[in-house]
Amino acid sequence: MKDARGALNILVVSMRYPPYVAGGYELLTRDAVEGLRKRGHRVRVLCGAGEDFDAGAELMPWLEPALEHGADPFVAARAAGNLERFRLHFLRPSNWQATQRALASEETDVVCFFNLGLASLAPILAARCAGIPTLGYMADAWACNHWLSDWEANPESRIKTARLEGLRRLWTIFRDLVHLGPSLACSEILAQQLMASGVDEKLLGVLAPGLSPQMEQLSSGSQVQAREPGEPLRVICTSMLWQGKGQHMLLKGAGLAIKRGMDVRLTFCGGGKDEYRSSLKELEQVHAPGRVEWAGMLPPDQVSARLRQAHVFALPSLWPEPFGLSTIEGMAHGLAPIVSDRGASPEIVRAGKDGLVALAHDEESWAAALEKLYKDEGLRQSLAGAAIERVRDEFSQDAFLNGMEAALVAARNGGLAPQTLRKGPMLTADQLTSRMSGQVPATGHTSQSETGDAHS
Repeated sequence: MKDARGALNILVVSMRYPPYVAGGYELLTRDAVEGLRKRGHRVRVLCGAGEDFDAGAELMPWLEPALEHGADPFVAARAAGNLERFRLHFLRPSNWQATQRALASEETDVVCFFNLGLASLAPILAARCAGIPTLGYMADAWACNHWLSDWEANPESRIKTARLEGLRRLWTIFRDLVHLGPSLACSEILAQQLMASGVDEKLLGVLAPGLSPQMEQLSSGSQVQAREPGEPLRVICTSMLWQGKGQHMLLKGAGLAIKRGMDVRLTFCGGGKDEYRSSLKELEQVHAPGRVEWAGMLPPDQVSARLRQAHVFALPSLWPEPFGLSTIEGMAHGLAPIVSDRGASPEIVRAGKDGLVALAHDEESWAAALEKLYKDEGLRQSLAGAAIERVRDEFSQDAFLNGMEAALVAARNGGLAPQTLRKGPMLTADQLTSRMSGQVPATGHTSQSETGDAHS
């Protein structure tokens, strides 16, 4: 979609941008940029400084702090002094100047900001001062104090409660003064989390991400594969090996199903820290000896090949995933999904319609879900067929780009596009708490949107 004036000139701002990838947020940003360019829009990117960037007219790696491969900037942020914390979270003058410089280089219709975690709110403030409309796309909770929650959850943090509450109030006041403007959340649960932190619900819409163009191509033509009599139920999880992803719950649940006579085989694709990987392999010996494949980090084509060999996709997350792109990747390959009841997973997978939803911390619930699909092949195929159709209808790259184009045009006029207006019912306070519970000790990964992190 182009407005009456034709193509838009868009400045995209994101602290991280490929090849500097911490999770799905950066990959989603790149897909949006490249997709909008293919549709004829002029898109420039302002991001963090990094040695691996090939800077030019369309890529401006000018933001601070500088990016480093393999480094977790949130760890460094927790150890920062008060002045540096102010620069990281509130206002970094150099990032305000970098944004001004980018805006001065050519006429810009809209500034579209993605992940500004640790970049401060300076880019938004610079756009306000220049009188240029903005659109935010939120795929994690950086805009509602997740760094303060990280401090609070960190067992090594010594920050006093009164000081923490003071920082929270100061951040909210500053964020409201800067004014986020029209913004989109990647899921209803994230939208409600943002609203609970004080973000204006009248300026907050929802637009789900789509499959990446590469995974959309790799999964094209996928069909539901029948499981032959006597064949094991092959279950795959394509996600970072991390406690918050809950792979240990899947292993325990599979172990219970195996004890009850089910022939269940598991494949885990994804890298992770050695300590957690070792603990999972110990659980394998107890619960599923000889029934687990540890595939490690794989390129997308090999992940796709593994998905085609499976019958069930599982995402047993314990933390509230803002959106699980790996779930729609599994669905697109013709697998029946089982997901936990945390975060946005119950929005992607509608229990009993296109998959099953298990209780996050309940291994018995996972065992029951696996047993159900093992014993009822007709149900498994029915859920898998519905899952494929849901992805093609609602989570395609075209659907995402159509929504982004409409939102950018509407944001330039100060509002939200009709197709991005929130449709989901408001959760009660108890429901929101339940869906957002299950936080694990902070490690820096809890700020990332989950997607494709099994890919190299």
